Amino acid sequence: MKFTKHLIASAVLLATSSLAIAATDSTTIEINVTKDAYVNLIGNLSGNVVTPLTLAEVDNTTTTLGTLGFESNTTGACTITFASAQGYKLVHTTDNTLDLGDYSIEYAGVTNSAASSGNDYVATTCNEAVSNLTITNPALPAVVIAGTYSDTITVEVTTQ
Repeated sequence: MKFTKHLIASAVLLATSSLAIAATDSTTIEINVTKDAYVNLIGNLSGNVVTPLTLAEVDNTTTTLGTLGFESNTTGACTITFASAQGYKLVHTTDNTLDLGDYSIEYAGVTNSAASSGNDYVATTCNEAVSNLTITNPALPAVVIAGTYSDTITVEVTTQ
């Protein structure tokens, strides 16, 4: 009986000690990869471009300045805005009272001019093949004063 008591005591001790030894722990690991959004103008007018024109190209005519499009890694729409530093006039570089009249630009069916500035082009996607950007000028005056006439158009594409 003494042996049985020791055996029972040992079994109880072994059973309770195995409960005390069991432990658990867990963790969750979330993995994230982030790619920054981008949108780029493409075409031969992307970047800082100087487009020299002749008088014949701005005398009562429409002239293609070049091509413009955009690409992006985002979903949704993109908006292209146009702004003219000189109010859509080719202004003499040394005498700002002289200009060649109001002109307009057209891109993908959207026209901007002094009378209609702020017209944005909205594309349903942010990936669009290049299209022509054109300038339309009125007839030049009979005498054009010598010098350079210029304006700077700022084009900005924004993802929505």
